[in-house]
Amino acid sequence: MKLSDHDLLQIDEEYLSSLSSAELLAVSRKMLEDLKESRERLNRTPDNSSQPPSSRSAYLGIPVEQDETLSDEDEEDVSPVEKKGTDDADGDDSPGPSGSSTPSAPGKGKSDSSGKKPKGRAGKPVGAKGFGRTQIIPIRSTVVHRAETCAACDAALPLDARFTARIGYVTIDLIRGAPDQPGLRLEGTKHLFGEVACRCGHISCTGPGTGDRLEIAGRKTATSLSEWRIVGPMLAAFIVALAKRMRLSRSKVQEFLIDWFGLELSVGTIDNCIREVGLAAAPVQDELIAELRASALAHVDETPWKQKGQALWLWVFATANTVLFCVGRRTRQMVLDILTEEYAGWLMSDGLMNYRIFSRRLRCWAHLIRKAKGLSTSLDKESKRFGSRVLEVLEYMVEEVKDGSDPPAAESILEEFQGYCELYRDYPPSEKVRSLAVELLNDWDVIWQPVRVPGLPLTNNDAERALRHWVIARLISHGTRTAEGSRVLGVLASVIETCRLRNVSPWDYLAEVIAERRKGNLVPPLPAPVAA
Repeated sequence: MKLSDHDLLQIDEEYLSSLSSAELLAVSRKMLEDLKESRERLNRTPDNSSQPPSSRSAYLGIPVEQDETLSDEDEEDVSPVEKKGTDDADGDDSPGPSGSSTPSAPGKGKSDSSGKKPKGRAGKPVGAKGFGRTQIIPIRSTVVHRAETCAACDAALPLDARFTARIGYVTIDLIRGAPDQPGLRLEGTKHLFGEVACRCGHISCTGPGTGDRLEIAGRKTATSLSEWRIVGPMLAAFIVALAKRMRLSRSKVQEFLIDWFGLELSVGTIDNCIREVGLAAAPVQDELIAELRASALAHVDETPWKQKGQALWLWVFATANTVLFCVGRRTRQMVLDILTEEYAGWLMSDGLMNYRIFSRRLRCWAHLIRKAKGLSTSLDKESKRFGSRVLEVLEYMVEEVKDGSDPPAAESILEEFQGYCELYRDYPPSEKVRSLAVELLNDWDVIWQPVRVPGLPLTNNDAERALRHWVIARLISHGTRTAEGSRVLGVLASVIETCRLRNVSPWDYLAEVIAERRKGNLVPPLPAPVAA
């Protein structure tokens, strides 16, 4: 670069006006060279430079919807990028010697009038040889599920009554070792169901339990809860831990199970486990929403989320011992669906206008400090002066709140600072200066609530910390592909983060949830917080 930051700080309109034509031309040439070099740096991508592919934006090719409301903040906006590439059409048959296409064999490669090969029926052709499980699972124990009472007369069935097995299945589950012998092992269990005859002559028959069933339009197989599964409750929770907590793909989970446990599961079985656990734990969200609405202080934040061609947002609502995630649009209705207009607690958020419907609102000072720091390093003298002043006041107020603020002294400083911000409300040269000044003035009382009410938080760190793990997961997975996948993500992330916040194991709880819900029972309540 020809000009350094020190040089640019000295270049303003007054300096340029004082130069002669030759001097101005010389300065312009240097600035032009710097501009071209900067533009070339901005245009570098993994396709035209040595940048790694991981530096590419995860949201390329996703059209961004125009939100119903606008934000005071620009840092989370996602720029729409024009989609590139089209689907490749199937090629025509190769032309014969005379230039015409070679006739296809009957039933193979037959083209329609448009020249495209019609897609065949999905799935195994009728009559074709099927493929089943080839791995032999060693059976460690057998559980006989026999009726305890007669289904007709309600009489207790004697234990010595003859049991006739009719159906059965094998379940593989993960067994944890004792405290004196820690470790993990897989264990196969055979479950038998059948008939027992009563003295009244009625034959009572047992069968595997069943729970909820979720039908998805366009999908042949529904997600359902049933005890008739090869994957046991704790193993299902372990698969969720690998996929959601360790951020492994379905194929990587499959690889892990083969390498470390010698267990062969298909990618489809692993995916179905995750969907099933998400369906089983779905009612927990109602309990979390109820706790959020009753809380005295809630933190809320949102981050972009990709759902196969649609730009959505991952929302998080966090309290002292509750975390709720959901995927949806960045609208006011999303907030109202969770908290409702009757929410009476304090709400800590950023500057998004959707939150302004709540009277007891707080603003995150960390966002304002970052913006002030950005202006304080500006190459424009006036922008630098304004940013430095905002940063000075914010840092002073942080110390005041920590040490126990002196309300009269603080109010005097804030009154003077408010007048200073009014001077920059319509500052023409810099849009960023105007934006920060207007943001401070529009939310003036909200921003300085912690100065007047002791004990209120200064930042939205609780919500941002809850989002951090899932933001990293987004960089790896690039989001979800279906609405069901987004719902499963919200449910499982909510349960995992809430249990972590309460110092309890989310995997023991999820195993209990899947076991009860497969039987058709209600979801167990969330564990109470445990002191650290």
